Amino acid sequence: MNKFMLPKIINPFKWSIWIIIKDIQNYREWIKIINKEKEDPNSLFNKFKMKHNYFYTIYFPVHLRQEDKDLPDNIKRFRIIEMLSPVHRYFDEDLQFAEYIVPEFNQFYDENNEPTLAYGIIYRFAFNKLSIKWVLSRIIFWGGLIWLCLKYPIIEWLKHLYGFF
Repeated sequence: MNKFMLPKIINPFKWSIWIIIKDIQNYREWIKIINKEKEDPNSLFNKFKMKHNYFYTIYFPVHLRQEDKDLPDNIKRFRIIEMLSPVHRYFDEDLQFAEYIVPEFNQFYDENNEPTLAYGIIYRFAFNKLSIKWVLSRIIFWGGLIWLCLKYPIIEWLKHLYGFF
């Protein structure tokens, strides 16, 4: 172990609250960058006709060429990934957000439930630590602690026990 590396218990930047704060800072930065890119008419964001929803999940359609219609599904997926390589480079090299976004792509179907050559591409922001489970567990813990302190005179008991007035 490097003598300059601190164990997790001593290093506050490894604590989950600091990781949550960093997640929120990165998400706010993501929102700011997406809004800036959306305003620039020459950006790749506008070139690929990307849009975002309320949570800044980016989505846009991609269409395969008609001659790719008879290819196997795995080759079609590979073609989609090839078509998305400029977008991946854009998110990675230009925006510096490769580690925080998760790409998804889904094939569209027509009214007869037949697959089409159109795919929906989605890029979601992925938090490292922040989740509904994390928020609910903290709400339950702190709510229970506050409830105990209000129901039972724990603070008064501790003051009396240790002689605080």
